[in-house]
Amino acid sequence: MSAINAFLTILIAVFTAGSFYYLRLLGFSASYPPKRVLKQKALFCAGGACVLLLLLFCIRLLI
Repeated sequence: MSAINAFLTILIAVFTAGSFYYLRLLGFSASYPPKRVLKQKALFCAGGACVLLLLLFCIRLLI
């Protein structure tokens, strides 16, 4: 179970970092990639991090 917790924690960190990266790119004035695509990627990463965080908490509650 420890390996699963470590794996989920690493995935949460990656998704969170990706979300911040895309939000930072959104602040720049470049026209490519389009702003809506950056918003979608940032929301996907943030949503993925939230889902994994909930999964990690549920697993820890069951142990």
